[in-house]
Amino acid sequence: MKGVRVAVTGGAGFIGFHLCQKLSELGAHVKIYDNLSTSYSRKNAEDLAEKKLEFILGDVTNSKTLENSMKDCEIIFHLAAQSNVSYSMIKRAEDVKESILGTLNILEVARKADAKVIFTSTSAVYGNAEKAPTPEDHPIRPISFYGLSKCTAEDCCQLYRNAYGLPFIILRLFNVYGPRGHGVIPDLLDKLKEMSRELEILGTGEQSRDFIYISDVIDVFLLCVQSQRAVGQVYNVGSGTTTYVSTLAEMILDLLGLRRTTKLAFKGGQAWEGDAKVTHADISRIIRDLNWRPLVELKDGLRSVISPESPR
Repeated sequence: MKGVRVAVTGGAGFIGFHLCQKLSELGAHVKIYDNLSTSYSRKNAEDLAEKKLEFILGDVTNSKTLENSMKDCEIIFHLAAQSNVSYSMIKRAEDVKESILGTLNILEVARKADAKVIFTSTSAVYGNAEKAPTPEDHPIRPISFYGLSKCTAEDCCQLYRNAYGLPFIILRLFNVYGPRGHGVIPDLLDKLKEMSRELEILGTGEQSRDFIYISDVIDVFLLCVQSQRAVGQVYNVGSGTTTYVSTLAEMILDLLGLRRTTKLAFKGGQAWEGDAKVTHADISRIIRDLNWRPLVELKDGLRSVISPESPR
């Protein structure tokens, strides 16, 4: 990666922060493109600024700013998106605009710059999958606008390859977690900080998730840069296992020494509109093509979220 010119849209987000940090360590020339729409992205941007990475404040829906910023890039990691499933069910137009129009703009910039695009999609494109583990050729049936926007953006990638020969790789990320992350794990930890005697779980606790640690995901991004076989492919990026949310909560309580003193309280029903019951990745394709396997076990990853020590 030394000297390679790369851009990371959404580079101040959770995954983007870790990716930019790693690319910088490897000697790449990194451009971070982000609209800093959240408090955590603003904090991440401040921390990345200490590494003297090039930062561009902008939105992926602004095609002119994008083109001026990325015309010399060799690789574009496209992570920018509205990533909250429940929010997408309320702010539908906003979700569609950022994910679909934003991706279309990125693809056009990449076409003109002759750059490779590594696009982060999501397991939400499968909706409530009929098969678990779920392979990449499973029918696409999203149950949220977030999933719908992402599968439409995937179609845009395919069209640009067919029409213009644009090299792309699509990564369907499952439930990524780790330091600086957001989602169910930090939500549970925040609840415990407020009240340690009872931990409220949205839904029945029987929802299950394929949790994949951030460093394993970053390894996939780097392998995609090197691989010619991966071009034009779609890959699930998950652990290949699934864990009940109730079991996850019990693991967190064990690690915190609260198992005997904290009661789990389940609200029942669906956790939120658009929430899938099960996520469980079939990762046989990515193992075969990229010789990649997840290395961090869930309990070790949870320790790194609870404390600043990395499991690797």
